[in-house]
Amino acid sequence: MSHYYAISGYWKDDGEFFDDYVVKEFDDANEDDDDVFYFGMSEADIIVAIELGEDSDEEFVITDYEILA
Repeated sequence: MSHYYAISGYWKDDGEFFDDYVVKEFDDANEDDDDVFYFGMSEADIIVAIELGEDSDEEFVITDYEILA
């Protein structure tokens, strides 16, 4: 079973911080869910993105996360 995660971090282009953006894996996600910021990130993906920091492939850097459900 996959979970929803709340991520915090900042945008690479302008350094603006964000908190509690919701991300979700694809396997049981409803893509019409407007509360989800980004689809396709598992907990393992989030952990790797945190480790990579600025070197991640995303337009944002994740600095922290928590499991929501």
